[in-house]
Amino acid sequence: MGVAGRAVHTMLKDGPRVFIKKTYRYIRQKQQYSLWIQQNEKDLRITQNLSYCPLLSVVVPVYNVSSKMLTECIESVLKQTYDNWQLVLVDDCSSMESVRDTLKKYEHLEKVRVIYRTTNGHISRSTNTGIEAAEGEFVGLMDCDDTLAVNALFEVAKKLNENPHLDYIYSDEDKLTENGKRRMDPFFKPDWSPDTFMSLMYTGHFSVFRKSLLDELDGLRIGYEGSQDYDLVLRLMEKTDRIGHIPMILYHWRMRKESTANSMSAKPYTKDSTARAKENALERRGLTGSLEWDTTTLQYHVVYQPQGTTKVSIIIPSKDNAAILKQCLSSIWKHTAYPHYEIIIVDNGSHEETKKELEQLAAAHGMTYLYAPMEFNFSCMCNMGAEKAAGEYLLFLNDDIEVRGEEWLSRLLGHCQLAHVGAVGCKLYYPDEKTIQHDGVLNLPIGPSHAFYRCQDNDEILYYGRNLLEYNFSIVTGACLMVAKEKFNAIGGFEESLPVAYNDVELCFKLLDKGYFNVLRNDVVLIHHESISRGYEDESEQKLLRQKHEMAHLYELHPDRKGRDDFYNRNLAGDRGDFALHIE
Repeated sequence: MGVAGRAVHTMLKDGPRVFIKKTYRYIRQKQQYSLWIQQNEKDLRITQNLSYCPLLSVVVPVYNVSSKMLTECIESVLKQTYDNWQLVLVDDCSSMESVRDTLKKYEHLEKVRVIYRTTNGHISRSTNTGIEAAEGEFVGLMDCDDTLAVNALFEVAKKLNENPHLDYIYSDEDKLTENGKRRMDPFFKPDWSPDTFMSLMYTGHFSVFRKSLLDELDGLRIGYEGSQDYDLVLRLMEKTDRIGHIPMILYHWRMRKESTANSMSAKPYTKDSTARAKENALERRGLTGSLEWDTTTLQYHVVYQPQGTTKVSIIIPSKDNAAILKQCLSSIWKHTAYPHYEIIIVDNGSHEETKKELEQLAAAHGMTYLYAPMEFNFSCMCNMGAEKAAGEYLLFLNDDIEVRGEEWLSRLLGHCQLAHVGAVGCKLYYPDEKTIQHDGVLNLPIGPSHAFYRCQDNDEILYYGRNLLEYNFSIVTGACLMVAKEKFNAIGGFEESLPVAYNDVELCFKLLDKGYFNVLRNDVVLIHHESISRGYEDESEQKLLRQKHEMAHLYELHPDRKGRDDFYNRNLAGDRGDFALHIE
């Protein structure tokens, strides 16, 4: 199907309005990326003296690729601004004579080693042949039709000078049109995010590994072709957490018809090998879970099964809001398949009539009702509920939340039981059930901001599946936040000097400081009737001033976190939550 044919097909499938919207957005993104390149890639050839200059071996398995693409790949390594490198080219018994003709042109170069396999072993075997021949302390993997940015190896060496103990380094990347004339679709990645990685192979290119660790892992596993790199990193992350990220575009992934850069449908066996790689990882780690195929992202959700009969304490602060609270409670009772939970209502001073109504409701349903008249302090109310909680896990829930999906609680709990996880949150919709109220919180230079706030969702992929797959975020909202009680107590619970705003942010910061990873499960979707009980924060000047004061206090408590988010790339906009590019 040609370009015109694809356009007509897309318009018929989506409808003219959606088609026009997507086309406009595509053109806009193209223009923005061109501008970003102009602003950020002026000085790629500028280097500096490095005290540590490790030998970096670039391994390229080669098979039946055009001479033009192969030449561009090789030349991109030869033109590197970093000098101490080795290029290992492994021909996997190509049937195209032009491949050998091209490789022979480079055999005489001192830094280049060309290996000709006598049998075709496919990607894993040919890559392993190159790894075995690599002499460098570190090995970078590259496809034979892709290209490296001129500064790629220098930036890797520079990163190793900052931390010579790193075992695995990855960079940002973009895509290259098949003719090599245009760059597009930049992927500005987060720093190391283990839960994100269980969702998808986001680290991708350019990936550089410590050679001794590759040897220990026996390189790529045979039988995982299509997901061989993903399987490798899944095994690697069980050996080391010394993983570094370079937030720069160092790799250009060519969009050939035969490449997964264009579509996973180009290599349908990838689906099966990805599933086996994830299932193997769960088994090795002693975790019980299942995989669910997402037809929109073409990725698997990993759903962790709760272990034992662990009790969850659902803590709901509320005051004089009986109708909306009843809606919340009814939805919990109706939609919660996981049976081991209790509900604790913390009331900071409802009127007597409401108080009696809630007391009767609590008695009828076996709930705990804590009545403590005081000025509103969300942190204090949550801490009071946690102190009375009998559960090993705490779920803090706003009274204006409406539950959807019977597995909502078990999915949150199963993930929260992982040793490395701090807080677990979910996606929140407005009552129209398509507009995003919450999908993770970004710690931007302008302050904490909701990702994709008020964006229309409709199962559309937003920034590499951040709205559909499980992703690590610095912050998840306290409107629905689960955490192990032991971890909650260890960090001192909610900060009571933040009574209204940013107390959930501060809690998540403390979990990050302890080395835990906070995660958002997009397959748990609840409805948030936002601010029904207390109103919006921008309703009055007084509220705005209080919010400003509490943000200042947040960063007084955590000065090293101001303007910094390890799970949000610095090349993305710092004043909005839609993952637009940062343009001066």
